[in-house]
Amino acid sequence: MGIVLDHANDTSLLQLEGVIDIAAAEDLKAALFEAIKAAKAIHISAEAVSELDVCAYQLLWAAEREARRSGCEFAFTGRLPEAVERALASAGLEPIATRGESPEMATMSERSKGRK
Repeated sequence: MGIVLDHANDTSLLQLEGVIDIAAAEDLKAALFEAIKAAKAIHISAEAVSELDVCAYQLLWAAEREARRSGCEFAFTGRLPEAVERALASAGLEPIATRGESPEMATMSERSKGRK
């Protein structure tokens, strides 16, 4: 399980890796809460997720709603792995929106990778 939160300027990058399930819920919730408090933009990288359960999906959905209500941008970078998208679809959940990674986000990603 891996949840890494990095801040740069007014943007937070939350990188998710491995299995993000009920066991990771408390850490995910804390990271999302901190990101919403600290930034004007929150970007989620979930390309390295191997499993994303309904609990994690609900936390991400609720965080997106709260961020938007607070006037904070909330977006996903990259793409979810196909297996994760299939699992979400089979559970009847809409796919999580994704978008390409900006140069600023790439820089934040590289800096965060260096801390592992």
